[in-house]
Amino acid sequence: METGDFILVLSLILSGIAIFRYLFYLLISPLYDFHKEKLLKDSRGLSKSQIEKRTKISVIVPAWNEEVGIITSIESLLKNSYKNLEIIVVNDGSTDNTNKVVKQFYNKRIKDKNLRGKTFTYINKRKNKGKGAAINSGIKRAKGDLIITMDADTKFEKDAIFTVARYFQNKDIDAAVGNVKVANSRTILGIIQQIEYTLGFYFKRTNSVINCEYIIGGAFGIFRKSVFEKCGNFDENNRTEDIEFSTRLKSFGLKTIYIEDAIAYTEGADSILGLLKQRLRWKKGRLDTFIKYPDMFLSCKKEHNFFLSWIVLPIALIGDLELLLFPILTPIVFYYTFTLSDFSYWFAWIFFFTSVIFLCYIFGSKKNNWRSFVAIPLFYILSIILIFVEIYAILGSIKLYLEGENITWQTWNRKGVSNV
Repeated sequence: METGDFILVLSLILSGIAIFRYLFYLLISPLYDFHKEKLLKDSRGLSKSQIEKRTKISVIVPAWNEEVGIITSIESLLKNSYKNLEIIVVNDGSTDNTNKVVKQFYNKRIKDKNLRGKTFTYINKRKNKGKGAAINSGIKRAKGDLIITMDADTKFEKDAIFTVARYFQNKDIDAAVGNVKVANSRTILGIIQQIEYTLGFYFKRTNSVINCEYIIGGAFGIFRKSVFEKCGNFDENNRTEDIEFSTRLKSFGLKTIYIEDAIAYTEGADSILGLLKQRLRWKKGRLDTFIKYPDMFLSCKKEHNFFLSWIVLPIALIGDLELLLFPILTPIVFYYTFTLSDFSYWFAWIFFFTSVIFLCYIFGSKKNNWRSFVAIPLFYILSIILIFVEIYAILGSIKLYLEGENITWQTWNRKGVSNV
């Protein structure tokens, strides 16, 4: 087989795997609505006050240099409709004015005030030890039956926590991830991330139906407190402590779900540099996690989910391989396309990919940002930015791993979720 033919065949194989992945998720995702009704069966007939009396919830907000957005996060919790709520803010040795603004807010808005059933605890750690350590400090103080992690650049919708409590009346559920949306809508980069998140979280419907959700993000992760007693606390050495812990739960065979109607809004990266830092952290943490749990791949163990071990995780690795080959394969495929004057492959792929995104918007969450909807036809071109960011992150994470180095908390020029 000649080199050109081999590359074309390889491209078709990788495209076929991608199409299989999209079709797999699209075919199963509609079952989520039936799945959701089954999960909510134990909350039927219970009033809000009854659920609040039965279920105390602790929300842990770890923060490092979050002076811009942390007050918005705290206010969204104070304004939340759920009353039996414990708010724990952990300042992880910030070098900006995070400590100052939290203390000022506490003295002005919280101290000696009636919080209507809510309580507020502030932990000010003078030494920075990382996000995992900050969350663990909160877990040690938490008194709730459920523990929610919340990023300090995020805000919850008013009824988001009550929605979570309704699902967790079902004792079979061990952990869950809420529906996180990017608030940025004023820049091309923000719109790209909005579309990307919409697609990714729509696919969590399928992960929830087949019980293979292994990424419970720190922006809105929910766990029974008993989970920490069984599986331990967050890994303080892994900079994507949320992915590591989520994968650990799946290695124990626990049930994890996606709660689409529990919604939070977060601030996406507002610059290419910020996006590069974010994705490098994600890729490095995921690489560390995959290396730590190799037995999760192609596993026949009873406690390991078949779909996760044989489809979701292997395809995740193949997806990274496809990204790495993108700069090599794409120009060659373009060359052969123009040489043969046959553009059907590209038109078919673009049409398919764009249709997938439209379907995710139309049949997914009712709170999708429709401003970014009009940009979907251009997303295939705009996503080139994300592709090269992801390639940088993959190569960077491999380099860091080989050098035995780690990364710190991600940071960029924050504007605050209320201002984006």
